[in-house]
Amino acid sequence: MATRRAFSEESLREILLSLPVKSLLRFKCVCKNWGSLINNPSFTIDHLNLSKKKKPPQHLIYDYGAADDAPTVTLVSDKGIDEQNFQRLGDNITNLLGSIDGVFFIERQIDNAILCTLWNPANREVRHLPATTISFEYFKCDRHLVFGLDPMTKDYKVVYYTHRDEYAAIYSCSRDSWKIFKHNLDVHQNPSMCERNFYNTVDYLNGSYYWLMNNNCRILSFDFGNEVFVEMEGPPRAHEDYNWSANLMLLGDSVGILNFVDGFVHDVWVMIQPGVWNKLLTIHLTAHTKSFYDNSFILVTKSSRLISYNVRTNKTRLFEYRHTGLKSNPEHGGCGVYYYKESLVTIKRQGNSELHLSHCLTKMVNIY
Repeated sequence: MATRRAFSEESLREILLSLPVKSLLRFKCVCKNWGSLINNPSFTIDHLNLSKKKKPPQHLIYDYGAADDAPTVTLVSDKGIDEQNFQRLGDNITNLLGSIDGVFFIERQIDNAILCTLWNPANREVRHLPATTISFEYFKCDRHLVFGLDPMTKDYKVVYYTHRDEYAAIYSCSRDSWKIFKHNLDVHQNPSMCERNFYNTVDYLNGSYYWLMNNNCRILSFDFGNEVFVEMEGPPRAHEDYNWSANLMLLGDSVGILNFVDGFVHDVWVMIQPGVWNKLLTIHLTAHTKSFYDNSFILVTKSSRLISYNVRTNKTRLFEYRHTGLKSNPEHGGCGVYYYKESLVTIKRQGNSELHLSHCLTKMVNIY
């Protein structure tokens, strides 16, 4: 009688790495060995990297104006709707930032208070941020509340500042606390110098958050590792009095700018290195731009459907998902479109006897 041979640990690991997070969360309970393997920080890193390389792109649609009986979150790809069974995170959500390695930052306004939360949709973890001594004044037009990751320590951080104040606040997930610091910007030089990007998904890249400055098209960034602001030159002006009408975007691993020229004509600029720019191409966009990812625009058609356009390959893909809210900005109760890769990254608070995930991942980074 033939006996069944068990998979080797290496083969089992390869099989598990190819599975979605929902399946892995169930398989953690199969046996102690499987649970230990899936919970290992190196498995989390490898699963995320494999997801980025091999799995098709997905987009998380958040409906800011959803009725109580309608789903607020839908996961879609160019093949159709992937999932709508997400936890409902409550009402009064005013801002959703991310995702960064599968994690989102949520801002919620309750009466006059601002509540901040981190959220991983894949493993359904939610982490509420503690209060800070600095006031998050929601109606300030020059306020910025941004979300990023220190690439060396794998520590999620949130930064709040306004152009009128010389002090800013930064939250560190590993410390689980806010720190007030005096930033290095000249707050009196230009009190309203940064544009808020309504796309919300394209501002973070490789450890820095980026803003586009008004009119002169300079770039301001925040380095999450060193916790400092950095200013750099934008693309050259056509003439001295030229005012830009532009939005920040990402093209692969580069910061880009989409500048309105005339009618449906737009120029696409790419930053080759800090302050050095190259005009990549001129394109005609007849549809409303909703978001960006990789080398693609996410546009909304007249029939309220999403379509992606890759500027490198000149190829388009039509999504089967349709929603009238796609034509409106999130701040007006419309839908936000966020590029998304699911992950096993945990954001739960750990006890004193346990290492925080970011510390574990730091060790893995140093090893590799």
